[in-house]
Amino acid sequence: MVEQLASIGYEPELNLKDTSKKKTKTSKTLIYQIGVAGFCFGNIMLLSFPEYLSGKQSVSSNYRLFFGIVNFTLVLPVLFFSARDYILSALRVAKRRQINMDVPITLGILALFVRSTYEIFIEGGGGYMDSLSALIFFLLIGKWIQQRTYQNLSFERDYRSYFPIAVQKFSAEEEESIPIEKLQVNDQFIIRSGELIPTDAELISGQAEIDYSFVTGESDPVRVEQGKKLYAGGRQRGPRLVLKALKPVDQSYLTSLWNKDDQSIENDLETLADKVGKKFTWAVVGIALLAGIYWAIVDQSVMLNAVSAVLIVACPCALALSFPFAFGNAIRLMGRKGFYLKNTHALTRMADIDQIVFDKTGTLTRKGNTNIKWLGDELNDLDLQAIIALTKESAHPLSRHIHGEISENNRSEEARVSEFKEHPGKGIWARYSSCIVKLGSAQFMNLESPDSEELSSKVFYSFNGTVKGFFLVDKNYHDGLSELISDLKKKFRLFLISGDSDGERRRMESLFGQKSGIYFKKLPHEKAEIVKKLNQSGKTAMIGDGLNDAAALKASDFGISVADDIFRFTPASDAILSSENFSALNKLFDYSKASLRIVKWSFVFSFLYNGVGLFFAVQGLLTPVIAAILMPLSSVTVVLFVSLGTHFQFNKLFKTSDLAKTDKNQVLK
Repeated sequence: MVEQLASIGYEPELNLKDTSKKKTKTSKTLIYQIGVAGFCFGNIMLLSFPEYLSGKQSVSSNYRLFFGIVNFTLVLPVLFFSARDYILSALRVAKRRQINMDVPITLGILALFVRSTYEIFIEGGGGYMDSLSALIFFLLIGKWIQQRTYQNLSFERDYRSYFPIAVQKFSAEEEESIPIEKLQVNDQFIIRSGELIPTDAELISGQAEIDYSFVTGESDPVRVEQGKKLYAGGRQRGPRLVLKALKPVDQSYLTSLWNKDDQSIENDLETLADKVGKKFTWAVVGIALLAGIYWAIVDQSVMLNAVSAVLIVACPCALALSFPFAFGNAIRLMGRKGFYLKNTHALTRMADIDQIVFDKTGTLTRKGNTNIKWLGDELNDLDLQAIIALTKESAHPLSRHIHGEISENNRSEEARVSEFKEHPGKGIWARYSSCIVKLGSAQFMNLESPDSEELSSKVFYSFNGTVKGFFLVDKNYHDGLSELISDLKKKFRLFLISGDSDGERRRMESLFGQKSGIYFKKLPHEKAEIVKKLNQSGKTAMIGDGLNDAAALKASDFGISVADDIFRFTPASDAILSSENFSALNKLFDYSKASLRIVKWSFVFSFLYNGVGLFFAVQGLLTPVIAAILMPLSSVTVVLFVSLGTHFQFNKLFKTSDLAKTDKNQVLK
């Protein structure tokens, strides 16, 4: 069925995430907290009616004390259960001598509670327990709305999207394809060269040459002996392996990689929201103290309302919400265009980029319609089978091109190598039928460099030490690449670092419109060193194919892995870009900067909103209940502003983009 659909242009997208969709539910604890606060608020308000309706005629002191004690009793579960998250959060940061958004809320809650308790038991009044319960009730309602909204802005793709949906289970010398989520502990399964290990496992048989660049960014393979542990995310570079699962897929080491923040970055990176929020909170506390001192001198009856209203209405919660909602929505929208960001901090770094480094093969080039010619001695059947077996073990774009060209015209029984090794940036080596076969660069074959005027890549082939010739690969570049580079050059400094020979130097210099900053014949570690030097002169983005570029991607300020299919990417990068959408790269960078501008405008909006609220609050013109309604309302307003703003900018940039045309043409094709 899949083949039939693909043949008419509707290739289905199959991955693990499609098989494990679950609806995220709101926390039951939050629902209970809202229920308790709402119940107590309603009853306290009802018991406060005699005080409100008596007007100038005071309620009997006995009744007033009775209603006050009942209200005090009802407010206790609101204070210690419904409001506990705010209070505990404020206490935790206070112990560390820090401040967060919950500090002014907690101060407002405690001020109302202490003042009301004093009035009930000392002065015999009714207190403000109705205002306190209303404050907490409306805060929780706002929190519920924010939580529900954020769930709807959940990212559309995570690590599961890059896992296959099935695995080859091995038992009694037979293979059985099973859904990957049904792989149990102690089940044996098969991993072939280039395939991803889906869960932590023990090596039962086979020669393990594991590439952990998917996980660590290190490109050198790790040799593992039988009986030793292999970690999820590794990729086999040699012949097939038989493994025994040690953990279920959802409990493996890999599950935490894609959405896990880099702690060293997190510790050094204090976001704009954190900086502004903390300073704003200190300012609010200072204004509340000044307002309290002023009204204590002028009119003590206004002091409580003024202090409480300032602490409540000017809470900087909206500032804290700007980043996650704006960038969360932006990440979700970018995912629709084949660009998948790791987290919101990655989007922040993307918006600061001022120089871009490109890899060539697998990045600027794309699969399909590649012209391949063989120049050399005539290849016999043994040569053809050896090349098919050798290239099948490699995921490098050139190997895949050659394998597809030869295997299509030479149907035969499955050919396999007994040993295999890949030298990143150089070539591949294997033992086939007791013979040594190699494919790679002239340097890999110890030959002189090919003619630098040649505009195609040369992949040499040797059999038992004899070089028989080379494949001339005229690679297919992305449509609209010249226009894309031209647009990017107006906004960024551009560089090219390739591991290939300099046969295409003239073409690349013409494409980039420059001779400096174009590097060829660079090994993976040399690419990383160049990127590190560039980091000293600006914010650098590295764009590679995730194969030989893992170290350079990790060394850059922002790494983008360009993938031809869903099984090739590296968490050493900050984002994944589908190769089909490469032409949209310029618009994606523009959109990241537009998203950051929207966040900054939301700050301006929030400051204006809080400024107006403070103007009335310091005068004692806002009651705590009104302030409690306005505070979550401001948060919801900011959420709507950043969500609609990111949607508007996205539609504006991609309305007439080449990407949309490509999608339509693909469907028609």
